[in-house]
Amino acid sequence: MSKQFSEIQTFVDNHEDVTEDVAASLIVKAEQKIDEIEELRQADDKLATARQIVKDLNGAYTASVKYERAKIRFLLEKINEIQSGELNPSSAVGA
Repeated sequence: MSKQFSEIQTFVDNHEDVTEDVAASLIVKAEQKIDEIEELRQADDKLATARQIVKDLNGAYTASVKYERAKIRFLLEKINEIQSGELNPSSAVGA
């Protein structure tokens, strides 16, 4: 059993008979903790550096995929033109 699952199960067990006021208070505390965690995540230099590395590495792949998709779109348009008779497939333009 994972540590997080165990912690959740403990929380559930400890709060099985929670009152509405206590539940509301715990929700506020949990939301404050989420805000704190999000701020820490935004301020994490290692995470920001890792994101930039991923972005840089992914850029070349993204550009290559876009290039290949542009080729496919162009060729599909050409096939459509040939099939519709707009181009003469035996001419130099259609080749």
